[in-house]
Formats: sequence, C-alpha cells, structure tokens
Amino acid sequence: MNSPDPRSVINLAALRWSLALLAVALLLAATVLAAANHFGRQVEAAHKQALARQAETRIKLDRVHDDERKIRAKINTYQELVRQGRTTPEKRLEWVETLRQIKESRRLLDLNYEIAPQRHLDAKADEKMPATGGHNFLVSPMKLDLPLLHENDLLGLIKDLSARVPALISVKNCKIERSMTDPQHPTATLKAHCEIDWITLEENIVSVKP
Repeated sequence: MNSPDPRSVINLAALRWSLALLAVALLLAATVLAAANHFGRQVEAAHKQALARQAETRIKLDRVHDDERKIRAKINTYQELVRQGRTTPEKRLEWVETLRQIKESRRLLDLNYEIAPQRHLDAKADEKMPATGGHNFLVSPMKLDLPLLHENDLLGLIKDLSARVPALISVKNCKIERSMTDPQHPTATLKAHCEIDWITLEENIVSVKP
C-alpha cells in the first residue's frame, strides 16, 4: 500500500489555511462595508437634522425680525398720533360744534347723528391699533345719517372730521342707498347711514399701594 505524498498533505493544509484566511478576510470586508454604510446613514441623518435645525432657526429669526418691524411701525404710528394731538381726552362739545361747522361749510342738506357714551376699546383684539405706550384706548361710537346730493358730500365730511378733530376717526361701515321722495329734502338723490368710531387715548395710571 502506497503512503500519502508529504507534499500533497502540505498543499492541502496550505489550501485550507488560505480558504480560512479568505473567509476571515471576506467577513472583515463585509463587516467594514456594513459599518461604513451604517456610518454613512448616520452622517446623512445628522446632515438632514442640521439642515432642518438651520431652516427652523432661519424661520424663527425671520419671525423675530417681522415682529420687530411691526413693533417699530406701531411705535411710529403712536408717535404720529401724539404729534397730531389725537391723544387728548374726549371733547364732545367741541366735536358737536365741529360737526355743525362742517355741515355749514359743506352746505350739507342735513346731518343727523348720535354719539354713544364713551367706553374702553380692546386694543389687543385689533392688530391695526398701535402700541399705546402706557395709555388706554377709548372709543365713542357715532351713528350718522345724512341726505346727499352726491357721494362727495359724505367723503368731504369724513375728510374734514379727520383733519379737524383731536381724535382718530375710524369708519366702521357706511351704507349709501338711493333716497326715496323726501318732502324735507326733495333735492337729495342719496342717503347715507354710517357707523364711525371716535378714538382717543387716556393715560393708564397705575396706583401703587403702600
């Protein structure tokens, strides 16, 4: 019986070692590839999160700048109201006299109005109201009815009120309709019904208890 060739045994053992090393190398390569893919996904996720945070920060900064612009605009509006003298207390008798003078100067056919008692205005509910800077808004609602020859009579009245009274004139609504035959004002072609707010400011005095 022939004995195995020693060289064949050595070659077989070397082949087994080579295969084992190849398997280990393949396993290491697969592990490294998997780790690289996992690390790549983590880097990509971190990059997306960074971009999202950057976008969120940019949105917050834009909001801050927008709020700052709105505050500055409100402060400027309030300062303009003070400059125009529209922050003085209600002067109802002077308002009534001003309405009479406008009626005469504009040669209006008639002017019927009713000014309701003054009340506090909730400025927080109206974004158009400027910053008050230690003052409270007060409003005196007025209902106005007048016959018109044409629309310019009403526009002129509102223009004169805004220019002559120390209050902020806010027209809530106006309805103009064709005038029916009116024995008192036969020349009137239109009739206006308006609701107008006379807005003033009062100083917000805070009492301090001892």
